[in-house]
Amino acid sequence: MYLSKIIKTGNKTYIYDALNNNFAEINSEEVILNDAQYAKFLSSGTFRDIKKPCEFDVKYPFSKDELINMFACRIKNMTLALTEQCNLRCKYCGYMPKYMDTNYSLKQMPKEVAFKAIDILMKNSQESEVCNIGFYGGEPLLRLDLIKECVRYISEKYPFRKPSYDITTNAVLLSDDVTDFIIENHMKVVISFDGPMEKQNKYRVYGSGKSSYERVYGNIQAFYHKNPQFFRENVVYNVVMYNGASAELFESIDNLWISDVNMIELFQTEYFANERDKSDAIKKDEKINVKAYDFAYKNMLKGMKKYYNSFNGQTGGNTILPGGFCVPGIRKNFVTTDGKIIVCEKVDESQQIFEIGNVYDGIDIDKIERLVDKTIRRLEKCRHCWAAKFCRICFKDILNINHDFCEKSRKEVEGELGYYLEHISNDRDLINYVANISLI
Repeated sequence: MYLSKIIKTGNKTYIYDALNNNFAEINSEEVILNDAQYAKFLSSGTFRDIKKPCEFDVKYPFSKDELINMFACRIKNMTLALTEQCNLRCKYCGYMPKYMDTNYSLKQMPKEVAFKAIDILMKNSQESEVCNIGFYGGEPLLRLDLIKECVRYISEKYPFRKPSYDITTNAVLLSDDVTDFIIENHMKVVISFDGPMEKQNKYRVYGSGKSSYERVYGNIQAFYHKNPQFFRENVVYNVVMYNGASAELFESIDNLWISDVNMIELFQTEYFANERDKSDAIKKDEKINVKAYDFAYKNMLKGMKKYYNSFNGQTGGNTILPGGFCVPGIRKNFVTTDGKIIVCEKVDESQQIFEIGNVYDGIDIDKIERLVDKTIRRLEKCRHCWAAKFCRICFKDILNINHDFCEKSRKEVEGELGYYLEHISNDRDLINYVANISLI
């Protein structure tokens, strides 16, 4: 309720005032606990009385009219779920319940749905600095024919538009012809790959149980050697972390030609709940020196961007929206195989609250307002949380927010904020680096 926090780093101690987004270095906690020292601390006039109760105002920053204007010209992305089919059966996959249900027919996106989604993006992105089309699945390379048709459709109907492309793939079908097409169209590639053979083959397997590592590794290697510069600049790995961050994992990826890596925490599907190796729930007490791995260090610095923005006047005030939510439908849109538009690929598409439109009628502002209103109601507790400004909460978390989530979030913010204050805030070179990081 006091919206302040003592932050201890390796060498220093800070008091952080979350309400005014201010911090000060102190000798010890005694400065706050001792009345005389505290009075002297306040006498400088640069800090509010942090022992006075206060709260944030949780409020969405955009009106309906502002949303309408944004959707008219500033949409940034459409990610197309080209198919629900996949050539692997990764046991932690969100589609696994469908794969195990013999009565369920895995859907394919019709060409007309893909084209209508592209039309929405092209029509409503005229003033956006970003215009991106993503290809997703299942395994999108099973629909290489549709990917090529989409690229052709854009070049013929919108010859003066140059959207960027990305594709998320398990790399099983990343053949020589496919990589030629990717390079020709300058596509960003996200490869789902869990690292060394033992890690990759534990859950990322074919339906028969056969391992995928050899095929995937060989395809990645061939892709790299075809065009090392393109690979380094345009390939990113998604790595599922299921037993802590081991040096073995980091080193295996670093050896795969130093690309950026997204670390994704393991989650359980309905199928996976009773099959999971119990050891995976045990986090290794292993400290990784991120500075030893170029991609890991860059990712860590990227995570510092929100702290830089906050302390340099880009965010502030007593009004918060924890997580700094992206505007639903602006930065991301995920189009299902049957043409529904949901807020992004991370949410459960079966939850109706996340559906914000369809390719036939476009994006529904009223549905976005209902989602935002529900979100605000669930975040009332955030009024009294010192870490709310930097919370990682996302729309995908809203329906499942609980005490454990909040405690984990506060712990993460405490660690990151401490690192920023001690190592970055007074380092001119690092400040300049973080300032120029793009989060788009």
